[in-house]
Amino acid sequence: MKFSAVAVFALWYASLLWATTCQGADKLDYWIDPDTHLMWTAADNGSGLSWIQAQRYCRDLTLGGFHNWMLPSIDDLQRLVGGADSKSAYRIKAPIKLSGWQWSSTPGKQDGEGWALDFGDGARASVAAGDSGLNRALCVRHADRKASR
Repeated sequence: MKFSAVAVFALWYASLLWATTCQGADKLDYWIDPDTHLMWTAADNGSGLSWIQAQRYCRDLTLGGFHNWMLPSIDDLQRLVGGADSKSAYRIKAPIKLSGWQWSSTPGKQDGEGWALDFGDGARASVAAGDSGLNRALCVRHADRKASR
């Protein structure tokens, strides 16, 4: 039996979506949002980073065989806010482990600032790019892009 490349890709993509949505991020290193088709790391980096360090962390990340990770936009982060308050105090609609505020790729209100999001209350803040205390890197990539695997 011979399958076209499109059929093979469609089967691979469907199985990938099923595995990530049914099994959850605790079984994989990433989670695919079924609404946006964005692939998210299963956890943030776990410690404080400046805005530039966060961008570099995602750009240099190799996870799940993929190399094309990036910091998400503030709007992409905001789309993950939701769900009931959990024991971790973060409101997130995905099986993602968070340990602080999350940097975005979006430049802040003023030069030298970047937008960050607090999943505790869903608030965004324009934060000094050098601030690394509570800010983490949660990386994302487009799940439908096969490049860089």
